[in-house]
Amino acid sequence: MSWDIFIQDLPEVPSINDVPVDFQPKPIGAREELIRSILEAIPFADLVDNDWLFVKGDDIDISIQLHMEDAAQVRYMVVHVHGGELSAACVGALLRHLGLRAHDTATGDLFDGFSLDEGL
Repeated sequence: MSWDIFIQDLPEVPSINDVPVDFQPKPIGAREELIRSILEAIPFADLVDNDWLFVKGDDIDISIQLHMEDAAQVRYMVVHVHGGELSAACVGALLRHLGLRAHDTATGDLFDGFSLDEGL
């Protein structure tokens, strides 16, 4: 079982409920550029294929799945948190590095990196 966090193009709103119903998210970037940025933020991430990165350590256990718009552009990413006390902090650091926002499926709201225990 995992806790899933969707990293995607989201507007600057205080809550997921404030996203306009007609909002059309854009792709978040080119695959190669995003992978490079992920590896800058999390250098010990293991790129398994073009669509998956795995991050496993003493206190981190996540997988990052790229969902493609087309052959080159990433529509959104899903971070699957499998456990680890520092996994949520790792996701928060990744979001800050990428300059993106995320939807926390456990709380149903935006992932803010502060209420980390609520999701897991």
